[in-house]
Amino acid sequence: MKRSMRDYISKRDLFLILFLLVLSCLFLLAFQIYHTMHKARGGAVEITVDGKIFGTYPLEKDQVIPITNKKGVVSNTLTIKDGKAYMSHANCPDRLCMHQGRIDSDGQSIVCLPNKIVCTVHSDTKPDMDVMTQ
Repeated sequence: MKRSMRDYISKRDLFLILFLLVLSCLFLLAFQIYHTMHKARGGAVEITVDGKIFGTYPLEKDQVIPITNKKGVVSNTLTIKDGKAYMSHANCPDRLCMHQGRIDSDGQSIVCLPNKIVCTVHSDTKPDMDVMTQ
């Protein structure tokens, strides 16, 4: 004797599953909206080479920034376009910094370990909460 799905799942069960699925989607959508609205956009990207500040550049202005090492040779190129910064060129062997994506939010960074370059976005606005450590 073969049983069909109707023998195992009632209409109430299907309604409950559908209701929970819709509710989960609504929570996910609400979380995404909240996260997007409270994400601090960065105002500038700070570039450090070997621990020393190379320069700070605003994200509002589209520009291409050649980053030089101690010998004056261009090792990387940071491009700022449409309010986002990304590494468009690197002469390191693995070029992982070029695949780290575009950064535009406070605290995001791009790191090139072989060339000792760190690019970090800093926000112009102050955070809503401060953290106090003892």
